[in-house]
Amino acid sequence: MPAFTEGQEERIQQAVRTRVEEYVSQGRDVAFSLVASTPDNRDHIVRIGTSILCTRWGVGYPGGSFAQAIVDNNLSEAFGRADEINVNAIRFYVTLLYNQSYVS
Repeated sequence: MPAFTEGQEERIQQAVRTRVEEYVSQGRDVAFSLVASTPDNRDHIVRIGTSILCTRWGVGYPGGSFAQAIVDNNLSEAFGRADEINVNAIRFYVTLLYNQSYVS
């Protein structure tokens, strides 16, 4: 995978953080909103979301098995690899994956 350009990882993290805020404010996914209500969980979601986007775009470090399952659209693998936070965030990650444009 190619290395990040200068500041790219931080820009991707900020884009994911913004998407999390937008998703919570829509109020359509109660389970996600509850999980994302604590700062530690929200940071975890941002880190995993960043990993998913980087895996999809082939930049930086390759994501783990959960991130790869999301990118591969492998639902059973994603649920099998998800921790207690990510099991409630899969819908968000799929939405992120298909709605976030490339961040250079």
